[in-house]
Amino acid sequence: MLQSSGRLVLCPTPLGNLEDITLRTLRELRGCDVIFAEDTRVARKLLSHFAIAKPVESFHERVETQRIRRLRALLAAGQTVAVVSDAGMPGISDPGAELVRAARSAGAVVDALPGPNAALGALALSGFDVARFRFDGFPPRQRGERRAYLRSLDAELHPVALYEAPSRVVGLLEDAAALLPERRLFVLREYTKLFEQQILGTAVFALAQLARPPRGEFCVVVEGARRQDRSKEIPAAVYDAIAALLEAGTSVRATADALSLATGLPKNALYKLAQSLKEQAPSRPRGTSHA
Repeated sequence: MLQSSGRLVLCPTPLGNLEDITLRTLRELRGCDVIFAEDTRVARKLLSHFAIAKPVESFHERVETQRIRRLRALLAAGQTVAVVSDAGMPGISDPGAELVRAARSAGAVVDALPGPNAALGALALSGFDVARFRFDGFPPRQRGERRAYLRSLDAELHPVALYEAPSRVVGLLEDAAALLPERRLFVLREYTKLFEQQILGTAVFALAQLARPPRGEFCVVVEGARRQDRSKEIPAAVYDAIAALLEAGTSVRATADALSLATGLPKNALYKLAQSLKEQAPSRPRGTSHA
């Protein structure tokens, strides 16, 4: 692979509050040769605010092929190309990833600067357990596909962050109300902007809080299913194992601990089941052999 002397820099831009831009991002934008932007009009407003005068070229799906050729030529000439999306981190739910792949295939240096991200902000604000989480970008647009997608989240144990357009967010929440009625959601609207709104509750509650028609950018976090909610489907073999361990004199807690470790089923559910089976079992006279 030929080694290019050029450089591609992904530059996160503010979601709303311009004070969220980093000094490093400003330095890179001032020092680059060309800026590729998701929307040149949005980018020029930002650049004008910070008095940055650089050539700006559009990069979106309709011009992707020709811009990839243009990028390769710029990198081959040793130039630095900065990439900005309309807001947040380039390459997340926009075509910027194509630029990264092209730059790497050309042997260029690729850097991604830290900066604003709506999904991470929403996950942190949700208060859910986000030690592990999923980011799914935009859910399917068609209702049937969207409902199938939401059904797939019924057993998802970790929070899932989504982006949604204002024109579709009501439909998303209506489907969530029907398919995940008891699941909590965190809806973050217009993050970092003047009219930021945070909603925590069920989908029905969130729908009641939204103005109609909804306006702004939305990030929705679906809380993970509670582990005890899955205890309804404990296999029959596990019932038999619990009964056998209890029959052998194993304590309820030790039985639950052992089977949770062996099966991955929630310990609390197994403990409750073992306690219930123990209470239902006929008592044995002291000194009676189990053999």
